[in-house]
Amino acid sequence: MKQVGTKTITTKRLVLRPFTMEDVQSVYENYGSDPLVNQYISFAPCANLESAKEFIAMHTQQYEINPAFYGWAVTLDGMVIGSIGLFDVDEDSDQCELGYSIGSKWWGQGYATEAGCAIVTYAFEQIGAHRVYASHHIDNLASGRVLEKIGMHYEGTMKDAQKNADGSYSDLKLYAVVYNNRGL
Repeated sequence: MKQVGTKTITTKRLVLRPFTMEDVQSVYENYGSDPLVNQYISFAPCANLESAKEFIAMHTQQYEINPAFYGWAVTLDGMVIGSIGLFDVDEDSDQCELGYSIGSKWWGQGYATEAGCAIVTYAFEQIGAHRVYASHHIDNLASGRVLEKIGMHYEGTMKDAQKNADGSYSDLKLYAVVYNNRGL
């Protein structure tokens, strides 16, 4: 796999770009502090203004030092409405994990699908991944639909795979797409 870093990607309606420190307020307001966004994740990395600042500072630092770091701001008309990235990049097995968050104000309009398609394509065509996988909280059915729309196939349910902020555990549904049979 190639280490090409986070490059700006333009889709039909979105620009996926590296975060900048100027994004702190919009990250916090548009999705980080959104309780609907945070209800299915194990922690809320941008739930307050200080944590949003730390989240973006980590990204900007990684852009400088780690060519195998892939984290994008999802922007619509110049405004950050979410984030998307590739994680757990495993060069030994040529695979990585997709993760994303979009502010609830923009749900149901195809933005997660549009961004997801672009990033999966980037993973295959620019990085050289063979497999991209993602998981979602068992109750987050909309996220499962997004994963199917971007060409992923359900592989199974992982029992108690997520430890929640309150200490409880939740099952996660696992999806993946392999380069030679993707349905995009």
